[in-house]
Amino acid sequence: MKTYAFELSGEHDTLPRCEALALVEAFSTGFSEVEFLEQCLIVQAEDLEVETLGRRLAMTHRIIEVLAVCPADLRALAEAACRLCLPARRYIVRARRIRDAAPPADAVEREIGRILFERGYRADLAHPEMVLRAVITSGKIVLGLEAVRTDRSSFEARRPHLKPFFHPGVLMPRMARSLVNLTQVRAGEVLLDPFAGTCGILIEACLIGVQGLGVEVQPRLVKGALCNLQDLDCGLLLGDAKRLPLTSSCIDAAVLDTPYGRSAKILAKSKQLLLKESLGELFRVIRPGRRMAIVADSSIEELIEGAGFVVLQKHTDRVHRSLTRQIFICGK
Repeated sequence: MKTYAFELSGEHDTLPRCEALALVEAFSTGFSEVEFLEQCLIVQAEDLEVETLGRRLAMTHRIIEVLAVCPADLRALAEAACRLCLPARRYIVRARRIRDAAPPADAVEREIGRILFERGYRADLAHPEMVLRAVITSGKIVLGLEAVRTDRSSFEARRPHLKPFFHPGVLMPRMARSLVNLTQVRAGEVLLDPFAGTCGILIEACLIGVQGLGVEVQPRLVKGALCNLQDLDCGLLLGDAKRLPLTSSCIDAAVLDTPYGRSAKILAKSKQLLLKESLGELFRVIRPGRRMAIVADSSIEELIEGAGFVVLQKHTDRVHRSLTRQIFICGK
């Protein structure tokens, strides 16, 4: 097994770690969590598909192949750098300090560079052949080779107001992608969003090779969302989440942001009835052993369990003073 460190984003307290673990479990032949430091997750994994994770992850900056973990002081760092077994390639050293962790990043970079120079390695700041990465966090320095860097800037280009069709109150792309990843859906499989809206969730699924399928009850939203889905492998149906036009056990995963009754209309007698009947339909169409991610504006754990699902994880996401989302990862 190899040891990997996930350099996590700090935009959420719990989702980055869980997203990384979900994909490690799905795209390796075996793994174990070694340690969870602030914004840094360390795992051991066999046959991990690192490139696949790099294309999918939303809340991770980099994946590092760990070579050493030492106390966060320069003497211990120097000792660790002296023991590194590295290929004879030109390198660059980059360090990141999490919050107010010590020592400073530039001091860590200089110390590693000094040791490697004395050992005969040569730096190349313009065209390095390998990137040595150090993460300074929680009283430790995690040191290794950068295996992959995620393209987080692409999510900014897909912000909701930049799409051809916009409707307020939707999930941001990074959050949507993270929820897709938490279901462990694979390329070529089918992911359902029964409250498709402008199809932001389905877009994130399609961009990683998943076949999206949306159901939306409002004709106006269906018409607008089709503009957002151009050139993507996604189907969109005008229909009711309470009566899905699908056969049983035909869906591999589902992600849904339920209507809150604010910017999203609730076309049912009550939100309670909408959720109860929709969850029953989701339990019918999702394959056994697969996952669903559901977002609501209140705790709906009883409704989820009443439909037959098992709640595997629960997260909260504070949007603003009057809205805190509840996120449930569920298994059938």
